Amino acid sequence: MVEDGDNKEDQFDFTADGEALSYISPAQARLAAMQTARETPGNYGRGFNGILMAFEVVESSEDEDYYIVTLGIRPQGAFSGKPGQEQFFISKEGIVSHRQVLDVPTGAG
Repeated sequence: MVEDGDNKEDQFDFTADGEALSYISPAQARLAAMQTARETPGNYGRGFNGILMAFEVVESSEDEDYYIVTLGIRPQGAFSGKPGQEQFFISKEGIVSHRQVLDVPTGAG
């Protein structure tokens, strides 16, 4: 049996100043990952320095504290190689807490 104080849905989180925290949606987390990747590119290898990249969500999940978003990365335009992957851990408040390049693109553009 769940007691009144144990229902997670009825709880609210507040900042130290007493302001209510606002949470982002999974769609907003996916967009935040793509915007972050575009604005601050990861280390995709020497062959891709200065090249505009295209990003697509290949996997997305969440746990209690974070959205985990994995993006496929490849050069924009025609690309016959294998896309790389970059993973983002985004807090429910919308802060990119960690990102890592899992695999760099390989092949020719």
